[in-house]
Amino acid sequence: MRAILAALLLASAVLAGCATSNTTTTSSTTNPPGAVGVPGVLYEGTGGLFAGPALYSDPQNAPHPSFNFPTLAHPAVGDNVPALWKPAPSVALPSSITAIEHVAQTEGVAAGAGIALFGSLAVVPTNGRLSQVVDIRDPTNPQVLSEFQPQENMTGHRGAAFIPYPDGRLAVVISTGAGIDVWDLTDPVNPKPLPPLFIENAAGQTVVSHKVGVIPGTPIIVNAASDGGGAEGASASTATGVSQMFDLSDPENPVRLPDFQNGYSCHHVYFWNNVDLGKYRGVCAGIQYTQVWDTTDPYNPSVIVSVPFGSGGTPLEVLDRSTQIPSSISHYAGLSLDGTILMMGDESGGGSSPPGCTARVEVPMVGAVSVPIGAVWFYDVTVETAPVYLGHYSASQLDKFAGGLPDDPATAASRSCTAHHGRIIPVEGRDVLAMSWYASGVIVVDFTNVRAENGGLPMTIAQYVDDSDTWETWYYNGYLYTGDLARGMDILKFA
Repeated sequence: MRAILAALLLASAVLAGCATSNTTTTSSTTNPPGAVGVPGVLYEGTGGLFAGPALYSDPQNAPHPSFNFPTLAHPAVGDNVPALWKPAPSVALPSSITAIEHVAQTEGVAAGAGIALFGSLAVVPTNGRLSQVVDIRDPTNPQVLSEFQPQENMTGHRGAAFIPYPDGRLAVVISTGAGIDVWDLTDPVNPKPLPPLFIENAAGQTVVSHKVGVIPGTPIIVNAASDGGGAEGASASTATGVSQMFDLSDPENPVRLPDFQNGYSCHHVYFWNNVDLGKYRGVCAGIQYTQVWDTTDPYNPSVIVSVPFGSGGTPLEVLDRSTQIPSSISHYAGLSLDGTILMMGDESGGGSSPPGCTARVEVPMVGAVSVPIGAVWFYDVTVETAPVYLGHYSASQLDKFAGGLPDDPATAASRSCTAHHGRIIPVEGRDVLAMSWYASGVIVVDFTNVRAENGGLPMTIAQYVDDSDTWETWYYNGYLYTGDLARGMDILKFA
């Protein structure tokens, strides 16, 4: 079955291009992969809850048609959809974003080391021995439903991802320093433990889970151990890092898949799916390099390109490391809505150093612009095997936003303002990113003109900061949901 998957997906893409608005299908045997409400070509289980129509354009949360499980942006359709699987309320997304308004802070959630969303549920790990489950059916009044602690021999929770199954089960996977914790949230008021994933490498050493990625719409997990390319990781030809993979088709009996020998153990991994284009991608922030993967066959990804992470796109092979920003790493990676711009976020100093708040450079006639410290870097990947550096942006570009940087110098000196985790916002005709910047909160960046011939500087168009230490930001149905180390979980909207 796996051997014919790529051919089926390619054929479906060709057929999609030829189909007319009058084309209809009636069964899973005639529907192309990824059709609404039908099982994917690799799914062999029971149940009828599969991905429905898109709520909005969101390739980061579009289901891979190999399984076609529901996702955040493609909620379940079928009989007896659980109440908390149904989408949380939406608000209109302005055509022109000018500000961010605070909607609610979640009472009882003290810290958020990441966040995961599905339906009307959020899971908020606290960077310690606790994760909390939150009901977001009323975004103005989120309510904690339950909480749970890491299983035995698992360490503190940080970062999470949902897996909703067609038979109505709901699982969440959470990163820990000892592996991946797995919980059953089918009844979100009463979380139940599932077999955790203890990971060893070929030498029998324990592998951490710094972050965990689930290929959207599948039960396939990719571990991000944040080891980069290993001891020889400065070169793509000598890097020895791997990405561990698991199949949780049956979460009671997880299966470890062969390691993906991609050369770079990701700090984090993101995904991008577009059934109409027949294009399925993984994006790995691999410390020294950022990679774009082909995930057409989700069991057997392959590397399309490895992009050196360096100042101004200068390859590490020719760059004197002493001239680079100390401790800069490829920490975040993503693709634009159309998949032609690659973004890399630098968590300079591992998030513990403050240069992103304070360092800046002045350009005549322009003013304060980004410096390559804690920045987001942009590359044109229209030709995926030949990325072209376009520009970059950091939290230092905040002159026109009163209080945009921490007002208290001591705060600026004690917290980082480096880029962390963010999501694309589906503003029609624009390229817009909502990024978490630790002490600079949430910053919304418009990078539509980054391809401009004379250098289209990415622009700050909105920000929310209030004694923040923002770890992760998700866009969902017109709102922003954050996991914040200082504030817990905030819900925001645009103005």
